[in-house]
Amino acid sequence: MNYKLFISMLLFTSTILSFEDKKLIFIYNAKSGLVNEMIDFAHKIVSPETYECNLCAISYNTFTKKKRWSDYINSLPIKSVFTYKNKVSFLDKELSNLKFPTILFHNGAELNEIISRNEINNINNINQLISLLNERLDENGMKLKKGKDKNITEQEWGKKLTPEEFHILREKGTEKPFTGEYDKFDKEGMYKCAGCGTELFSSVTKYDSGCGWPAFYEALPDKIEETADNTFGMKRIEITCENCGGHLGHVFNDGPQPSGLRYCVNSISLDFDAEK
Repeated sequence: MNYKLFISMLLFTSTILSFEDKKLIFIYNAKSGLVNEMIDFAHKIVSPETYECNLCAISYNTFTKKKRWSDYINSLPIKSVFTYKNKVSFLDKELSNLKFPTILFHNGAELNEIISRNEINNINNINQLISLLNERLDENGMKLKKGKDKNITEQEWGKKLTPEEFHILREKGTEKPFTGEYDKFDKEGMYKCAGCGTELFSSVTKYDSGCGWPAFYEALPDKIEETADNTFGMKRIEITCENCGGHLGHVFNDGPQPSGLRYCVNSISLDFDAEK
């Protein structure tokens, strides 16, 4: 759908519509201003199930953009602009059906909505958002370079992974407890992401937690991304591979010292390289 969209102000000082350049425009379903931002922040923390801006919820930590989202935006070959719904004014009544949050793409001549509010609100995590955005940019003539595994589309993952691996890594499934290859596995070496091969855990930090899945009290530095997971009526912390976004499992605060953490990981999410 094409929109004749006019922006009254920006989150930044630059003009949002320079018809010379291609750009992405992200409009939050939230209002700018200190008071509005404090209310929005409180709503997101206190009642996430009723929070109305899923674009904010899945792309932000408490105060800042998630590292994976920030790295992805910075890797794009086009400019990205982020603004609030009260910074947007419509001069055409035909545009009244545009709902927030939304993501628009300006191709240098036209402004198109490429991800709608309904689509954004059906996204559960940052990996799905990035995958869908990659697909829509591709449909609009933006052929992105796949320099990093985190930019691989879900269709490409479907071809690369086995059905079991795809279900766990990309659909956030869980293998049955006490059935995984690495649950009672005690060889020395490095555990890698089964999706992209990134080293995640050392066998030195593996221990028998009795939970039914491989457990580690520590991950390798800067290899794991943590995200709040409120699914199934529980408050947990999901862990994913920082490089490709593959689902690994969850981390809990009931592990041994020195960290006190338990990284509970699906065996199917892992490959192992024995120490030589």
